[in-house]
Order: sequence, then C-alpha cells, then structure tokens
Amino acid sequence: MKRFLFIIVFLVSQTSWAQKITVSGISSGAYMAHHFHMAHSASVSGAALVAGGPYFCSGGLVWNALKLCMETQLGLPSVRDSLDAADRMARLGKIDPVQNVKNSKVYVLAGTLDDVVDPRIGEVTIEFYKRLGVPDRQIILENKLAIGHAFPTENYGNACSSPRQGPFISNCKRDGAGEILNHLYGKLKPKTKALNNRLFSFDQSAYFKWPGILRLSLHDNGLIYVPSGCSLTGKQKCKIHVAFHGCKQTQEDIGSTYATQTGFNTWAEANNIIVLYPQTRIDHMIGNPNGCWDWWGYSSYDFHTKNGAQIKIVAQIIDDLMNGKLALK
Repeated sequence: MKRFLFIIVFLVSQTSWAQKITVSGISSGAYMAHHFHMAHSASVSGAALVAGGPYFCSGGLVWNALKLCMETQLGLPSVRDSLDAADRMARLGKIDPVQNVKNSKVYVLAGTLDDVVDPRIGEVTIEFYKRLGVPDRQIILENKLAIGHAFPTENYGNACSSPRQGPFISNCKRDGAGEILNHLYGKLKPKTKALNNRLFSFDQSAYFKWPGILRLSLHDNGLIYVPSGCSLTGKQKCKIHVAFHGCKQTQEDIGSTYATQTGFNTWAEANNIIVLYPQTRIDHMIGNPNGCWDWWGYSSYDFHTKNGAQIKIVAQIIDDLMNGKLALK
C-alpha cells in the first residue's frame, strides 16, 4: 500500500525551474517535446519539432495516432480540438497556463518526402501555436526541404531523399541542429568540435525503480553532453536543451548515434549548452515495440500533462541536473 501511495504522489508532484529550458524532437520525440513544452510552458522557452503534430492529437487512441496524426485517412488534425484540450488541461492545473506559450520560439520541420508523418500536419502545428499568440517573428516553418522521415545534417546519414530508413538521420547538406539552436536561443557563437569525453551516460533507472510495466518503456541509461565550460556539480548555470530521439532510434537500435551525429553537441560545446538526451527502450509488454515516446497513452492516460509518467520523469531529471544531483555512470 505504501508503495502504491508513493507512485501516486510521485506522479502528481510539481516541478519548476528558475532558468529557461528548450526542447526538440523528431517523430514521437517531436510529439514528446511538444507535450513537454505545453506542460511546462512557464519554464520552456522554445520548441523545435521535426515531423510532429499538434497537442493531444491522438486523443489517447493509437488508431488516431496512426490515421490522423501520422497518415491522414481520418483527415487533418483539428487545431480547435488541440486548443480545447490545452485549455481544459490548463484549467485543471495539469499543464502551465497556455498564455505562457506566446513568449516561446517555435521551429517546425515538415519534409516534403516524409511518408510517415504527412508534412501538412506541420502546418497544423504552426497554426496551433499562432492561435495561442506566438507571433510570426518567433516561428520558423521549414516545409520546403526534400527530406524523408529523418533529422537533417550537413554531412552524416542517408541520402536526404530516403523516405524512411534507419538511423532516420539524413545528409541534406543542412545543419538542422544549428538552425534549431540558433532560432531557439538567438545568434550563437560558431560551432566547434564536440569532445568525445564530454558525452556521459546517467542513471535513468533511478527514476523508475519498479519492475515490468512500471519501467514505462524507459532505458536504464540516458545520455548527456556537458560542454567543457560547464559542470554537473552545484547549481547549474549553463543553458539546457533537451533532445528527444524518435521511434527506432533507441540505444538498442542505433546506440548513441542520435546523440553523437545530429550535430547538437558541436554547437553546445561552443555555447555552453548542456544537451540532455533522455532515452526510451523497446518494450513489447507495454505495447511499444519501436521504442517510441508516449504520445498516445501506453504509459499513462495523462501522458500529455505534467502528471504524465514520462514527462514527470524527464522533469525530475532536469530538476536534478539543475541542482547538481544527476547521477552519472
């Protein structure tokens, strides 16, 4: 009984941060980044979404996730439904007030060759943010790039036109990470070489020391890039960016490739930005065979709010990072 009460208290506790956070993600990671942004909009100042869609698009149903929020046999997602869901969650105190969002910077990439997530869904996401008051000057919509379902880089990965192929990173002669970070933070110092010895793993298992389904499809180890100008001891003063990988980009699938090859670390090293790479795992028992982040409800029905199991854990990881308590392995 005590264990049950501990889990309930853990899931409803609140977290806030003194400094601003930015987030990004691709595919399921884009939906995760978007939900995290909406849940913690008082602390998250910017979000970059690659092949993602609007808030609570799935409505908690995997069929909607597949046929409304990726493919569009059911039509395009409704901006009005997403706005209503966000307003409802804010009134219940499950996400921060939606008025915060108008101060955010937003970057959305919808590749013209993406046959996994219909690129028109990116335009719906932009409309959602505009209806929340985000001005045009704070928004970038990249919907002209001939890329498939992948994260774009300058010189690593598949051919840019590959529609869907692991590791879902494509060489498009475009610095996607640089475009994202320069938009979210403003003009940064030129990137430099990332240092191999500054990429660490940390103990994610400390946040879900429960068996079976209560692992929530999260990996035992997360990854974090700490620039040489930053430290993990004491109160954190460096900027923090959270980068969510997509489906089939787990460590079982591609190792640390998302953390090492997307390009975030080169900008991070030059600009004292800590990049946190939370990690999922393949979990057939919980209904997540592709290692996706939860954006349709496999881990908790409140997946799109502060009470959502995965959002809650990532928030706690950030809190520990801020306070010099993150346990490295």
